[in-house]
Amino acid sequence: MKKKILRICFKPLSICNRLIKKNKKIIFFYSNLGFRDNVKAFYDYLIEKEYNKTFQIIVSANDYEKYREQAPDNVLFVGNKQGIRWFVKAKYAFYCFGKYPIKPSKKQIVVNLWHGMPLKKIGNMEEGLERVDYNYFTYIVATSQLFVPILQKSFRCDASQVIITGQPRNDVLFRENHLMDQAIRKGAEKVVVWLPTYREEKKEFPIPVIDSTQADALNQMLKENHMRLIVKIHPLQEIGENMKKFSNIEVITQSQLEDFGISIYEILRSCDGLLTDYSSVYFDYMMLNRPIGFTVDDIEEYKNKRGFVFDNPYEYMPGMKIRTYEDLSRFFRSVACGEDLYADRRQQLNQKINRYSDGSNSDRVAQVVFGRENL
Repeated sequence: MKKKILRICFKPLSICNRLIKKNKKIIFFYSNLGFRDNVKAFYDYLIEKEYNKTFQIIVSANDYEKYREQAPDNVLFVGNKQGIRWFVKAKYAFYCFGKYPIKPSKKQIVVNLWHGMPLKKIGNMEEGLERVDYNYFTYIVATSQLFVPILQKSFRCDASQVIITGQPRNDVLFRENHLMDQAIRKGAEKVVVWLPTYREEKKEFPIPVIDSTQADALNQMLKENHMRLIVKIHPLQEIGENMKKFSNIEVITQSQLEDFGISIYEILRSCDGLLTDYSSVYFDYMMLNRPIGFTVDDIEEYKNKRGFVFDNPYEYMPGMKIRTYEDLSRFFRSVACGEDLYADRRQQLNQKINRYSDGSNSDRVAQVVFGRENL
């Protein structure tokens, strides 16, 4: 109801946005769930390419105060209320978490970078949200032709609005950084990262398949195999005290990553395997062609409650299916000994999921938006 009221209140701004003259030298970024993911990755790209020498870059974010004092030249960080006046003046705008429900002017290019190609239903594909207007962009980014009709259904947009560029956040997967990799591995022979999907229920140990007593056994097994497990919980999930006591299991939060100045994709680049459930991050990780384990103990419940964009999600999950602690143990042991039974299947599926696996996604987004002369 709150979002519906907000959209109604913003309707006059869509009219104003059509009338206000756009400044061709303003690039605008928006996020209401932390300055991170695709918006942060594309912003970093623009700074690296020195776009701020010829453009004024405005970043509107709920956590803008973290960045305001260290902003580069010609870059301004503002709060999301103040950001409205910059959005309506900007020729170029980007978002991936939240947005102003203001329709783009024909004089603007507004790009929805989104935050992952969907496995679970999103937007208008979700039950009860079929009539909501999510199309507040000129373009939306996709990783391959497979997702064009899915994004069309999810955002009620035209195929011409979907641009196949790949996601800027994935470029870091292809950049070497040996010092960072060593810091993440901490001397372990093998490292696995676990990214569980957000779950609303409160649990003492809020990750799938295992409880706090089994976690002790898992930690011992990891220790014996010289392995390390990094559990990155969802930003909305809480860490219980029982998740902080292990020698070979480290639980991290989004705020900790931001404090360290790194992204989850730098951790993914450094790891030998991924554990997840229904998070689309595994579509990204497939580009590295390393083992993936899927915790699917509640897949039927999840399918009934949220639903998937594919009729048979298993066809798009190229890795071990994990329902019990014993399955989980087998996955870790297979990574430890270098066994990988799904490598060929991952490679085949990756060609459908990701048209590009070259670390140049930001280049392609910039080319579409700004043209070759500004690259």
